[in-house]
Amino acid sequence: MNAKTARHVLFDLDGTLVDTRAAVECSYRKVFAQVLDRDFPPPNLPAEVFAMRPAEVFHEVEPSRAEELYEAYQRSYPTCSDHVRTFDGAAELIGALIADDRKPSLVTNKGLERTLLDLSVAGISPDQFAAIVTAEDTQERKPHPAPILLGLERAGAEAANAIYVGDGPQDILAARACGMECISVTYGFYEANELKGLGPRAIAASIDELAEELGIGAFRGTAA
Repeated sequence: MNAKTARHVLFDLDGTLVDTRAAVECSYRKVFAQVLDRDFPPPNLPAEVFAMRPAEVFHEVEPSRAEELYEAYQRSYPTCSDHVRTFDGAAELIGALIADDRKPSLVTNKGLERTLLDLSVAGISPDQFAAIVTAEDTQERKPHPAPILLGLERAGAEAANAIYVGDGPQDILAARACGMECISVTYGFYEANELKGLGPRAIAASIDELAEELGIGAFRGTAA
């Protein structure tokens, strides 16, 4: 598949279109302080805690209270939503794809409520996407192919005419399992050395580079 002509471009959300690191950290700090009476991050967590899903973080910290902590996280996240930022040029890139008669879609492991909240704060309308797939839509999560396969189905797309864009190893693996290529971005939660070995089609260090890989030649974004 030629990424520059693929009619369907399916995007991850966190670390790809929106920068949620500060919002996630805010929510963790509230949960740790209010529920556990301790500081975040605890010393026993991996260095790149922001690449982990919240449920995984809480299972590492307090396995017996993981569900309680995750529910507290879900409640606290909206109170931290003002920390969500769009990566510079991301909203413009979605618009440029549509103007080029191409179809962007969104496939994320995040739940629908937080997805819509993030998009609202970031200034990206959900109506711009041909399809949206969130955590509630499939039992499996990326790197399983099910979310992307559902995204293709909802968008009326074939894998042969689509490409996926994401910032993590799970995105590359899920896309490959669907028979698709993946463009990896390194301005999110993962660095290039964590992605190169998995063989993405390309690696983009900014929205501008991503736009170039997608063949949006007239795009004028701002480096992330």
